Amino acid sequence: MAKATSNSTKNGSISKQKACKYLNEMALCSALEMAKELISVINKVPVTVFLWRPEKYWPAEFVSENVKQFGYTVEEFTSGKLLYGNIVHPDDLERVERELSRRIEEDYVDFSQEYRILTKSGEVRWVDERTFIEADENGVVKYLKGIILDITERKRKEKLLYIQRDLGISLSTSQHLDETLDILLDSCLQIDEIDAGGIYLVDEDTGDMTLAIQRGFSPTFVENASYYGANSPNTKLVMIGQPVYKQHIDLLLTSRDDALRQENLRATAIIPVKSENEVIAAFYLASSMEYELSDSVRTVIETIATQFGVFISRIRLEERLKECVKKRKS
Repeated sequence: MAKATSNSTKNGSISKQKACKYLNEMALCSALEMAKELISVINKVPVTVFLWRPEKYWPAEFVSENVKQFGYTVEEFTSGKLLYGNIVHPDDLERVERELSRRIEEDYVDFSQEYRILTKSGEVRWVDERTFIEADENGVVKYLKGIILDITERKRKEKLLYIQRDLGISLSTSQHLDETLDILLDSCLQIDEIDAGGIYLVDEDTGDMTLAIQRGFSPTFVENASYYGANSPNTKLVMIGQPVYKQHIDLLLTSRDDALRQENLRATAIIPVKSENEVIAAFYLASSMEYELSDSVRTVIETIATQFGVFISRIRLEERLKECVKKRKS
């Protein structure tokens, strides 16, 4: 009888062990499924997640698959072939390292910072990194968890706003045309997408257009595109008074323009400048990188052209006032 009871107890214990093992396996499977689902969600959102070891240049233990938005693969980081510090812009790397060290020393749990990284193709992107510092009970950092968000477009829009603001301040104190042309063209060339440009002035008497200032164009361009008569197709295009956005090659209208076909330009913009509904000038802006200028860039350069028109109107009004004062005195 005692033996039967012992066997029964033993069998019950084994059954409990099997049940516990089954429940543990079920819990593990459930946890794995949840982990897979979580990773799937992470890979669908526009952020990249990193798990770094707190070592020089931050070797990665884990990186989400959407790191491919920067041209890299997961394996490049997790294999140790590529360290995260290798893709931080060289001009920002020291600041990023210094900021992380300071936050660790001050026992921060998490913090954010903005800096630039380089994509695999060499393109510069701005990112906002939220870093979570994981330390043990002794305060020794075990891991760094990073959430990387691409904020390049936001940075571009911020820069465009700053360009407009600074230009408005500069024009409010400018009194001379040559100085103003320098300010205007400098403002246009601060836009990342634009790397060449010039401003044509329209002769009030003849209607001819002359290139008053330029930067970034070749000597061939300056030689062949510095003057257009009033009846030329180029001048007539400007006199319509509407912005024109085309490929440089599509704007070559005359036989004289054949020399300009070798110019390394892609997207271009012709922006007429008006004062009192009269076309008085035109911007010719170009990009050797982009095939098309974005809407935000178009808005800014059209605003700059409008500011130039307002400046000319102000100068003309001041000249008229001076003439009136002279007449009264005489």
